[in-house]
Amino acid sequence: MPAGALVGAMVGTAAASLIGRPMTAPPKVYAGLLALMGVATGASVTPDALKAAGTWPLSIALLVVATIVLCGAGFLVFRRLGRCDTATAFYASAPGALSAVLALAQADGADMSRVAVAQSLRLLALACVAPFALAGAHTFVPPTPPEGGLTGLAGWGLLIAASALGWLAAARLKWPSAPFLGPMAGSGLVHLTGVVGVAMPHLVVTLAGAGLGALVGTRFRGVSPGALMRFLPVSLAALGVMALVGLSAGWLAGRMTGVGPAAGMLAFAPGSLDVMVAIAVALNANPAYVAAHHTTRFLGLIGALPWLAQKLRPKAA
Repeated sequence: MPAGALVGAMVGTAAASLIGRPMTAPPKVYAGLLALMGVATGASVTPDALKAAGTWPLSIALLVVATIVLCGAGFLVFRRLGRCDTATAFYASAPGALSAVLALAQADGADMSRVAVAQSLRLLALACVAPFALAGAHTFVPPTPPEGGLTGLAGWGLLIAASALGWLAAARLKWPSAPFLGPMAGSGLVHLTGVVGVAMPHLVVTLAGAGLGALVGTRFRGVSPGALMRFLPVSLAALGVMALVGLSAGWLAGRMTGVGPAAGMLAFAPGSLDVMVAIAVALNANPAYVAAHHTTRFLGLIGALPWLAQKLRPKAA
């Protein structure tokens, strides 16, 4: 099963959360798993990838348009079909940046149960379906380390040091998702320059994906089976519309840029940065491209959501 460890662990902890089992997600463990994914993603930053990145600005421009359209489509489904209030429909349709979305939704008085169900269900469904749907459009080729770089203990020591320094710098600069972006930058730098000739073992990537999936599944904590079933139809309807817009645009972007439909659709899927990048790493579907697009959308959402929420609030009489 493509990305089976990630999907299986996610489904298992999601099911346990729904039946009331105590599921916790320790922040330090989550940060460590994100760091491993960042290191693995940075390994895909090669000179060839950098040359191909010249076409990415056009792809990112298409991502901005697609995100606006899919958010609007999801909002209309939740508002008209689900009869949600404006705040609930707005936050339920935001693709990614879940922590910021939930914090803002609570501050704006949105129906937290509905927002949590819509967001968690969309992420779970995409994670379960995407590997199968993309398997036919993508042939897995294990990543190969660059030639001529340091190997053995020296190579691993330099890779770990660069990734750790990247994490520290990102944290000091207060980057969003510093545990992922910092190690990705450090790993990307030493791989791009060809200084190291080592690659993350597939077993480590698989175990990190399983751990990440397990922690993501705990997002169903506090959601009752009854609340899930009541809001399931409209959540699936919104997911279908949003996925159609995002995946269609992603397929087009993948063709335009030459990264392939699998990487394009993962980059445009209305899911979270961590899970979509983890799937890209598991499939070796150009993780650098996928990470660049989800990071752009993540930063855009963090900046735009508070402003848009203010515009949508009813004005006081």
